[in-house]
Amino acid sequence: MYRWGEHVGELELELEAPTEPAVFRDAFAAFCELVADGQASDAEQRTIELQAAERASLLAAWLEELVYLADAERFVPERLVDLQLDGDRLRAAVRGRPGEPRPLVKAVTRHRLAFERADDGWRARVVLDV
Repeated sequence: MYRWGEHVGELELELEAPTEPAVFRDAFAAFCELVADGQASDAEQRTIELQAAERASLLAAWLEELVYLADAERFVPERLVDLQLDGDRLRAAVRGRPGEPRPLVKAVTRHRLAFERADDGWRARVVLDV
């Protein structure tokens, strides 16, 4: 589950999920919602491999890579085919297509970045500069 909170010039993404991989899946779904351009076709697949010292930084890197693909490569992500977390590494396969992603997100910030265990699973927060 994810929720958006608005601040001046920022969007705060709050995530709650039963598992750590589910947090990353929900972050992907939230990002897709932001950049969707109303068309659908998962014609291309991209493989993403990332590494970070902690889960919060890995979550930020995950979203940064999605921002890069949308902004620099005009790639509209639509479906998460596979996601694997192994220690400090993330490997994912993302399907989508070339298009005109909505240019809403400028950057992923480290402001208020969090990833922590909760009684019922995991909670995370990421602030996006818009």
